[in-house]
Amino acid sequence: MRDTDRLNLLDGPFDSLPHTADVRHIYNRRGKQNIRNIGIFLWRLQNYPLLNVVARQAAAPHDYGYHFSPLGNPAPLFNTPSPLSSPSGGLGEQSVPGPIRPLDFYRDLKAYQDLYGGLADPPENSRYYGPQRSLQVIKDGTPVPPKDVLCKNLSAWAQPPPGKVAVDVSLGRITFASGQKPTQDLVVSFNYGFSADIGGGPYDRRERMTEVKLPVQEFEVGAGKTHATLGAALSAWGTAGKPPAVIRIYDSATYEADITVNLPKNGMLVIDCENEERPTLVKAGPLKVNSAATTPEEAAAFTLSGLLVEGSLEVKGKLNLTMSDCTLVPGLALDEDSYPASPAQASLVVSGTDVVDTAISISRCILGPLQLPQDCQELVVRDSIVAAPLAKDADEPDRVAIAANASGSNPGPVTTLERVTVFGEVHVKQLELASEVIFAHPVVVDRRQEGCVRFSYLPEGSKTPRRYRCQPDLAIAEREKQLDPLKITPAEVEQIIMRVRPQFTSLRYGQAAFAQLSTPCADEIKTGAEDGSEMGVFSLLQQPQRVANLQIALNEYLRFGLEAGIFFVT
Repeated sequence: MRDTDRLNLLDGPFDSLPHTADVRHIYNRRGKQNIRNIGIFLWRLQNYPLLNVVARQAAAPHDYGYHFSPLGNPAPLFNTPSPLSSPSGGLGEQSVPGPIRPLDFYRDLKAYQDLYGGLADPPENSRYYGPQRSLQVIKDGTPVPPKDVLCKNLSAWAQPPPGKVAVDVSLGRITFASGQKPTQDLVVSFNYGFSADIGGGPYDRRERMTEVKLPVQEFEVGAGKTHATLGAALSAWGTAGKPPAVIRIYDSATYEADITVNLPKNGMLVIDCENEERPTLVKAGPLKVNSAATTPEEAAAFTLSGLLVEGSLEVKGKLNLTMSDCTLVPGLALDEDSYPASPAQASLVVSGTDVVDTAISISRCILGPLQLPQDCQELVVRDSIVAAPLAKDADEPDRVAIAANASGSNPGPVTTLERVTVFGEVHVKQLELASEVIFAHPVVVDRRQEGCVRFSYLPEGSKTPRRYRCQPDLAIAEREKQLDPLKITPAEVEQIIMRVRPQFTSLRYGQAAFAQLSTPCADEIKTGAEDGSEMGVFSLLQQPQRVANLQIALNEYLRFGLEAGIFFVT
């Protein structure tokens, strides 16, 4: 009972405490503690490393504190999986991509201090902290060594003793002693968690990056590059005559994006980043893109790729907008409690009266609400999350997710959605196709004679064109077949509707499990896509198929009498 660390691991994958035998079956995730049972623990979240990013300073009166997240929101720090042995021997918590456990981080720093605290030249890495580990703090250009780092609960922004730096791995916060805060930008390296390679992130996206070769010119941005800021690169592009160009950011630093891009007729501009980097654009209030085209043949092209944008994007004129691997923060920004700063504001706005030749294409992105007039040429969204965010203590979004205005009284344009999760109501003129989409709130389509909705979830009150194998309609129809010739009762219909409703681990952007289907979610949703994967944005992960393959393999190789159960840790 005095072993706090072992108690902290109780009922998890690294639990080493004795238990009373449990004779229930394990395949239904009930009877864990049985000699004949084998438990398989799976981590659904992945770790994403961000190197040498600028930490966000906390608001006064806690300006001696910082957030690891460049957005300034609380976010747990994740571990970089490595084959390092646990203190007790064997593979431990550091072999998996999970959140760093505060108590284990405390024990790591204490063990480092006990071993190397008196040495003049100690190792630069502990198990978790250091340049080759999961996190590091660089103050005024000098790395903070492990011996000067304290594990501390910073929920109230407590300060450490003089000469020490306090780190809270569960909130992603840092504090300095009185009079010892940095004089320059605080630079940090850390890992955050998320379900998949969606939105702006430091993952491999070479297949979707714009290739630079003449006549396309490149304007480099970053430390040691030609231009130090995004604004300087945009100015150089204008001085060069606005040729077809790529403005590429070569690091994961923070850049101001309170800029206006004026595209010439038939112009082409791409703003993206180097592969496996994730720069943060701030003060985009909004980032404006205007086209000088007057005819459809003169329409310009503008692309955003690989970026995390704090703020919004406003486009105007005849142009083709493409967004891939980007995040436009739902609610424009996050406060220090991870709530949206402006939940009633749209992330993408198409303005002006000449929008009939404005086309929007979005793939692998996370965005807030889309405010697009119905006269736009088209909206295509694939493998993305569109979220009207929840304000603090709110049960419903302050606005619709896709429409021409915030209230949703005016419809958006002709729309195609494939493998998308939408939080918030949708009102569009025509839904050309909705395939494997989770509509968390009702969707209304004005022109229902055309288009199709297939393998999707549609809440009550939705008005759409013809449907094919959609939920909960399909579950109700199958139950009616089972009861034939009896009639299904209204009470049972309501029960099916409640059971099939999608359930999510988190509804708040900024949390690692945002938009992830929870374990109790109905199988009709978790395996409801055309290929048997889950509906919504994470269909690309093929999680049901991977779990099924694992179960088949276990059954083939387990000795007679043994049972295996699969448990999701994250």
